Amino acid sequence: METYRFGHEYRIKILVLFGLPLVMTGGILAHEFMHAWLRLQGVSRLNPEIEEGICQVMGYQWLDWFEAVDPEASSSRSEKAQFTRNLKKTFKGEVENMLDGAYGDGFRDAQWAVSRYGLDHVIRHIIRHKTLPRE
Repeated sequence: METYRFGHEYRIKILVLFGLPLVMTGGILAHEFMHAWLRLQGVSRLNPEIEEGICQVMGYQWLDWFEAVDPEASSSRSEKAQFTRNLKKTFKGEVENMLDGAYGDGFRDAQWAVSRYGLDHVIRHIIRHKTLPRE
């Protein structure tokens, strides 16, 4: 993701690798779109654990959404559907178990906040306070 300034406007460019399976492409795009959306809201200089954490949550939630709206991915016994389900499970497992502070700990903290307070509240809190809500 790159940000360019054109006069008084900012443009955000997201580059995506070609050829990835749809389930991976969607998860990655959901993550990157959250970065872009935060910039469009005027949010910058977030702690990496906060920003990467909430972006990881968005990608993670997209994976669940994708399975819910794609009838073949959720119910079919076809080889492609089984591959998609396995890939989604693997991708989610990697996100859940990542050891990196910003991506792993950040995700777990953001996921806890979202499960406790809801996604909308957590995002509003990040925009206002540049932190995750705590007890």
